[in-house]
Amino acid sequence: MLLGAWVVVVTALVLIVPGALVGRRMALPWPVALAAGPPITFGLVGILTVVYAKVGFEWNAISALVGLVLAMLGAWVYSAALGTRIGRRLAPAPDVVDDEKPAGTKAMLRVTAGVAVGGIIIAVTCIRPLVTTAFAGLNNISQVWDSLWHASSLRWIHETGIGSGLRMGELMNYDTHGFNYYPNTWHALGALLFPITGANPVELYNTYSPAVLAITVPLGVASLAYWFARHRFDVDTSAVIAGTGAAISALFPSLPYVEVELTSVPNAVGVSLAPVAAILTIGVIRDRRRVGPAALAIAGVTATHPSGLILIAVILGLWWLCEALWHPAAGRLRDLATLAMTGAVTLVLIAPVVYGTINVADTNDLPFFDFRVETVSVARGLAQAAFNGTVPLGDYYPAWALIIVTALGLIVLAWMRCWTGLAAWLVFVLVTANSVVSLGALSYPLGSIGGYFYNSPHRLTFVVALFSAAAAGVAVGSAGIWVARLVSGRLSASESGDSQRFSPAVVSTAVLAVLLVAIAGAGVWKYPQHAQLASKERGGKFVGPDDLAAYHWLAGRPDAWNSVILNNLDQGTGWIYPVTGLTPMFPFYRANDFSQRQRDLFWGVADIGADPHIDQIVRDMKVHYVIDSPPSYWPFQRGAPAPGHQGDPFLAVRQHGAPGLTVVYRKGDVTIFRVNESVLAGG
Repeated sequence: MLLGAWVVVVTALVLIVPGALVGRRMALPWPVALAAGPPITFGLVGILTVVYAKVGFEWNAISALVGLVLAMLGAWVYSAALGTRIGRRLAPAPDVVDDEKPAGTKAMLRVTAGVAVGGIIIAVTCIRPLVTTAFAGLNNISQVWDSLWHASSLRWIHETGIGSGLRMGELMNYDTHGFNYYPNTWHALGALLFPITGANPVELYNTYSPAVLAITVPLGVASLAYWFARHRFDVDTSAVIAGTGAAISALFPSLPYVEVELTSVPNAVGVSLAPVAAILTIGVIRDRRRVGPAALAIAGVTATHPSGLILIAVILGLWWLCEALWHPAAGRLRDLATLAMTGAVTLVLIAPVVYGTINVADTNDLPFFDFRVETVSVARGLAQAAFNGTVPLGDYYPAWALIIVTALGLIVLAWMRCWTGLAAWLVFVLVTANSVVSLGALSYPLGSIGGYFYNSPHRLTFVVALFSAAAAGVAVGSAGIWVARLVSGRLSASESGDSQRFSPAVVSTAVLAVLLVAIAGAGVWKYPQHAQLASKERGGKFVGPDDLAAYHWLAGRPDAWNSVILNNLDQGTGWIYPVTGLTPMFPFYRANDFSQRQRDLFWGVADIGADPHIDQIVRDMKVHYVIDSPPSYWPFQRGAPAPGHQGDPFLAVRQHGAPGLTVVYRKGDVTIFRVNESVLAGG
């Protein structure tokens, strides 16, 4: 648990501090700079990793520090430009009126307290169950598809110093190094933690994943709740509501815990930071000095996962239609021009993401799944979408307490005339419902938005839950504020001495403290359910103790380090790489650019020693070992290959062996074959 706690602390510092320093240097006040710290940090990482890979610099802790120095220099130039005569004309400092005064120290501390409570609940709930598991502890292997890619990417970036998302084909495509783009900013930042934490790749993946979400989820919800509250309340009151929302976010199982279970962490991180970047962008129409940091924050969200950009676009679009169009800051055209300038700068910064996304679409063979269930009615689909009833929750849905406070929060939003918040919640409820059951004529436009989230119900439910948690924070926080004012008024009226003793500020702080303690208690009460949810899909379904023992045995063979291990990509044996550092031919379940000789060897594994063509590939690719560990991930990958059925080419070897292979290790369902010397020698 100490390692987990250390990873959480280091992650918080590495994620927040660089972006906050740069944001502050770019004229953001400290509270805003700290909130924008994570997306700006990811923006810096996204830019630096691409540039470094282009010029041949390795990505590591030292080069990242050098990059931060360069970023601070760039931020100083930006700030200096704002101070010139032209800069002051183009981006003047806004006039501050009472209802728009910036957040001060008091407000910042209130929000920070809520974020800290929510973050601690999330981190403990996600990490502690792994520490206490019988199987491997923090080295426990997630049995979910995406986790292998994430763990491998962390190790690969650390070992190679290549952090650019444009070069991820070098990891996925062993033989061809064919092009593949993946938004790996989250991985590139995580790779910096290896020398600081001393964790191995599996330990780091298992702790870094919830550590980042423990920061971004409460922060994203706090940003939304604060923005909602500012439609009616002052800065300090809004901070109480934001802190409450941040803490409450840890109680929503469909926020951090489902995403940790299903390992969609980069997507969840990007989406949870999208509100921060969107709200920062909204601020540019009143303070054009924020164009630069807003563009950098959007770029960071996009480089973490492009789905976050879609959420930003929806929030901004709805805000323009519901609010900005009717209440312009400097005039509709000038406001639109300012937003357009922010978009133009953003487009330059995210050019690598745009390029990579367009090009990978041409070569990607991965299918898009339809998750709709014919037996689900439209009414049930809408209900599940509205109140976070994603499938993995099982018996944990419905959570009536959360449903009630969310509903009350939506009513409060209507009272505050926060139409953007209501509209965004409703839009994503419809998009989520459409991913479960077709909504008729609305299906196509809703599916167009949902497509950027793979029309995956749990990914879309995550978006709805962000707004729901913020609404719940508004409901609970507003109730707390009402109680605070009522108590303050009565105590002040009955107190003959110093009325400041029971001032609204003092009482509201006390109320926030009580609320945070209550939420922390609820987190403890719900811990068994949430911990079980976060730690599901663990154990030995595909990769278990026998597999780990085999990997480590193989790592003890000297010749294994100078050769390639032929593995069945469908069985999850790519975990050999993150666990040991050995080189499997297939490091992931799927790739988008296998070479022909890889295909020939995979499907012809039973002919090793009998087919000269296959034997030549074995020699050319330096294959010394073959590992087999059923079952395969999907049912269609099991059984004998047949027309219309992919099947398992390793089944024949499992049943009858191969002329050129000798069994050298067997434990449970895991078998390791050594390629015979006669095959390796040839002729």
